[in-house]
Amino acid sequence: MSNHVSGIPGSPEKSYKMMYSYLYMLKQVNPGTKTCVKLDDASKFKYLFIALGACIEGFAFMRKVIAVDATSLKNKYGGVLVFAEAQDPNGQSYPLAFAVLDSENLTSWTWFFEMLKSVIPDSSELVFMSERNQSLIFAIGSVFPEAHHGHCLWHLKEKVKWHAGNVNKVIVGHKFMELGRYYTVDDFNSAYDSFEKRYPAVYKYVQEHTEKDKWARVFFPRDRYNFDTINSVESMKSVFKEATTWALIPMLDCIVRKFSDWFTQRKEAVSRSIDTSLVPLVENYLHGLWDVAQKLSVREINSYELKYEITDTAGKMFWASLVEKSCTCKVWDYEKFPCLHGLAAYIYFTTNVDGGLNIHELCSKYYWTELWALAYDRTLCVVPDMSSWNVPDQIKEVKIIPPDRIWRKGRKRVG
Repeated sequence: MSNHVSGIPGSPEKSYKMMYSYLYMLKQVNPGTKTCVKLDDASKFKYLFIALGACIEGFAFMRKVIAVDATSLKNKYGGVLVFAEAQDPNGQSYPLAFAVLDSENLTSWTWFFEMLKSVIPDSSELVFMSERNQSLIFAIGSVFPEAHHGHCLWHLKEKVKWHAGNVNKVIVGHKFMELGRYYTVDDFNSAYDSFEKRYPAVYKYVQEHTEKDKWARVFFPRDRYNFDTINSVESMKSVFKEATTWALIPMLDCIVRKFSDWFTQRKEAVSRSIDTSLVPLVENYLHGLWDVAQKLSVREINSYELKYEITDTAGKMFWASLVEKSCTCKVWDYEKFPCLHGLAAYIYFTTNVDGGLNIHELCSKYYWTELWALAYDRTLCVVPDMSSWNVPDQIKEVKIIPPDRIWRKGRKRVG
């Protein structure tokens, strides 16, 4: 991975000098792109925000869950690199915006979310997922008052498990993750009671220091589908780990190039699935359940609501409605595509009543292949080589002074 991109030298100072020119060209090749640079009173660089036009447009066809996280910059001026991303219906990271901030504090997070709000309006459908960073949490609540906020289950698990005594902490963490992923309140309560008896110290910490409606699926107030961690952002941070040591523009260009590659690859994946109504992730899931589902016992309860009683292989009964797209197991209700019982009801209906119902009609529109295609409809372009730039003089002349340098202590020499 080279840090000499777009013909721009890797000098940190050169990056600040050419920042406005680079952003101008980025917007020229990516219409609809939002960029903003904030300087302090001395004209020193403070913050930078970028949301690419193709990503903004594509989010209209995505589930409205956004993961946010930051990672430290290792160049000589420091700061943090922030990512906000969604997840496409096929389970892959979908970049929304990225930013460079001086640090993680209330002022910087508030500025970031105000910029994000300029491209993604506040909505009660919107859900943010993050670590329990208090300044970040406060900024979300202030800037996006209608949205909801969930805590990353994986990061919370890492905190929780260290309150275990003489028991295996890995097992405690696993049990806590299971708690967060139950689909019914009864199942959660039963498991939570067992958790209290088995791990009383951990249970006490969870009760006193966490909010169940922020991490437990059954208590979360809005649709977050299968989102309960920000691990996808962690993976993105890993992809750009080396780039965080570079000067600003080479790092930004690396990020844009990678996002462009992802868009190209996803377009190709979409083209291979254009003959199916559902994205491969859901199509394969339902295909895997089909053989079992078609063997289950199904009895019609209400022909108007298309409600059915389904008995599973263990003899347990569930009730599923094709009209309400719901099942008493609650998997369908949360995941937004049919569970095993819903699929059994669908097979019964199309076999015995009406064969005209398409399976994709029982899934959230966000899992439809046609919306997946629209999310990647536009091409995400990289900034051309510097030799071909055509930037107005008034933009070239705008000066940015680098922020104060971060002096890091080196290791003492021995001998």
